[in-house]
Amino acid sequence: MKYSDYFIESLVELGYTHCFFVGGGNVMHLLESARTRMECVAVVHEVSAGIAAEYFNVANRGNGKRAFAMVTAGPGITNLATAIGGAWLESRELLVVGGQARTDFLSHPEVRQIGHQQIDGRSIVEPMSKLSMTVTEPLGKQELRNVTDFSRSGRKGPVFLEICLDITAMEVNKDSLDVAPEHEKRVEPKITTNFSPEEVTQLSELISKSSRPLFLVGGGLDYQTFVKLLPELTQLGIPVATTWNAVDYLDSDHPLYAGRPNTYGMRWANSVIQQADLVITLGARMGLQQTGFAWQEFVPVGNIVRIELDDHEIQLNQPKTKLDINMDAAAGLTALLEVVKDGKISSDYSSWRSFIGELRKELPVVEKATFQYPGFTNPFEFVEQLGGLLNSNDRVVACSSGGAYTTMMQVFAQKQGQLLTNNKGLASMGYGLAGAIGTAVENPAKRTVLVEGDGGFAQNLSELGTVQNRGLNLKVFIFSNKGYASIRVSQKAYFAGAYIGCDAETGVGLPDWTKAFDAYGIPSVEISGSLNENKEALRLLSADGPAAFIVNVHPDQSFLPKITSRISSDGKMKSNPIHLMDPQLEADVAQRVFEFLPDSLKG
Repeated sequence: MKYSDYFIESLVELGYTHCFFVGGGNVMHLLESARTRMECVAVVHEVSAGIAAEYFNVANRGNGKRAFAMVTAGPGITNLATAIGGAWLESRELLVVGGQARTDFLSHPEVRQIGHQQIDGRSIVEPMSKLSMTVTEPLGKQELRNVTDFSRSGRKGPVFLEICLDITAMEVNKDSLDVAPEHEKRVEPKITTNFSPEEVTQLSELISKSSRPLFLVGGGLDYQTFVKLLPELTQLGIPVATTWNAVDYLDSDHPLYAGRPNTYGMRWANSVIQQADLVITLGARMGLQQTGFAWQEFVPVGNIVRIELDDHEIQLNQPKTKLDINMDAAAGLTALLEVVKDGKISSDYSSWRSFIGELRKELPVVEKATFQYPGFTNPFEFVEQLGGLLNSNDRVVACSSGGAYTTMMQVFAQKQGQLLTNNKGLASMGYGLAGAIGTAVENPAKRTVLVEGDGGFAQNLSELGTVQNRGLNLKVFIFSNKGYASIRVSQKAYFAGAYIGCDAETGVGLPDWTKAFDAYGIPSVEISGSLNENKEALRLLSADGPAAFIVNVHPDQSFLPKITSRISSDGKMKSNPIHLMDPQLEADVAQRVFEFLPDSLKG
């Protein structure tokens, strides 16, 4: 049989059901083999193939289907690099299959190019992939299983295979390849699945002495394990905060819910984590977005226990921790619950949960400071209304950068079972539509909702052709503020409004959105006030098929609260700790909500 047939059949046996692709000469055999063996989803731009495959796998949540991206050599790889970088930073599974010129054209590395579209794709993506290799001889089934499983084992990440054109067309012996040994056994570093006796003693002591404990759950703790253990967590009674990668793990109305702290987090959630006397992190790497740039002042009155798979994150020692445990978060949570049982730790955290409830009432997610421009939609109020209209079966994609993204993360009230996903590490504009396509393709029967800014949406506007072609049940909400609002805000704050490259007046051209959607045959509606009072918007939201919602937001709309920084005389920037967000609280309010902080930290 032809090797391209063998390769694709092996992927099917390994659980791959979908291929997101842009065709090209160097993958023509692979695409022909995939055409009859799996669902192939054509996209317009290569970067969308990678993003869609990543979001497909996130939406599937380990339920048996896997997607990969396939692009041709040269520009196919360079265009896709952003998607590989995004999956790398978010620690997500992604298989990318790229084309490459014939093997005989690779034997002169000192020559820039011989074959058509030949470029060293392997070296380009190697720094941001778990594995990057050029395939110059057929790989057997065992080797392919090892390679693809490597992507989703340990700390997940992308793997990249560029396969030479002549290898894909080669005749091979299936039986011989089936029993061919692996070239190299790729294994993750051995990680313990149980606490040491010393760790048990320290954990028991810390939990026993704590009256204000908090779990911080990140995407490193898989969703299935969290949901399985949620009844035990509920019985334990320790509140649970989530990172933005675990935003949909817990219903916003759950009695344990303690919000999602972040540099652009909910003010009340930031206030909670800063007053905890013990924070136990589970698969949350505590990057600067999570701790704030003033990371030395993260959890200032408490201890931090970090349960983390990647020892490099632990060795970074940022922020300071009381106890670091190098193990998988799922195993760590399971073991921790056993420690609680065996140690007969029984504490009443009801007063702590009540305090958190009062904070949530005192510090609402829609603040008065955001009500600024009559005749335009208030994005915070809009997101609050949207959350009330969506149901637990919906899939929600909150783009990846800008005001639309941060508003969703600060305000949206998620429901248990609802998918809410993003890609925050790279924070790339243009991610939303491709991610929503992958999410919608994973389960076409469910409604997918995208919330994106107009500047970010314009960067991948071409994929509306994919939406229209497949008739996806995708609802696209665009915050239309005529440019790059977050860039405009920064230029206003730090450079006295010396604007450049942030709107039409300073060089950014965006389309008439109604005409753009009409060109693709997608119905649209403009919203300049309340979503709940727009009958046409409500109708389109409930109807089947694609629809667009142009949400008119004033260009000078403030996206608050947020952490601010100031530039000192030496040019360095100094940031506030995450509980001191702008606009500042009134002194009497700060006194109440920062009850467990010393006066020096109350602002």
